[in-house]
Amino acid sequence: MPSEDYIISMFRKDDCKRLIRSKLNALSESATIREAIDALRSQWSSYVCVLDEEQNLKGIITERDILRFIGSGSLDETALATTIMNSDYHTIECRESIAQIALTLYKNTFMHLPILDEGKLVGIVSARDFIHYLVEYFAESVHTLKPAQPTQERREGA
Repeated sequence: MPSEDYIISMFRKDDCKRLIRSKLNALSESATIREAIDALRSQWSSYVCVLDEEQNLKGIITERDILRFIGSGSLDETALATTIMNSDYHTIECRESIAQIALTLYKNTFMHLPILDEGKLVGIVSARDFIHYLVEYFAESVHTLKPAQPTQERREGA
């Protein structure tokens, strides 16, 4: 297992682009809610970015936004996706360290963090991406973990 000093130095040195694991899932501002749902499903993604004509980030739609839409009772899938997107998002420049990205995800309880390079969107880092990054450094420890004991005595739900 790598030493703690080594891990901390990697968090400070590694480029954040190393965290970006998947192709950017994006739609235009003119996309409908149905198209956003289809983009989430077809890409097996938990988010879709909404971009303007110049490819600038306008907002993010996550699974949570889709669930809020369904729960609202207003099921007009032909409405613009911009009506349900989150336009109050936080971004981080790719020159920031992985330590700063981890801190931003943790402090703000974000699941998705858009990464910019000189103001242009280059990708999204998710909490899942960060976990995969950690597994690279702790692979031996993760692969030798004992299975977790069930903490739930009875099944929830249906």
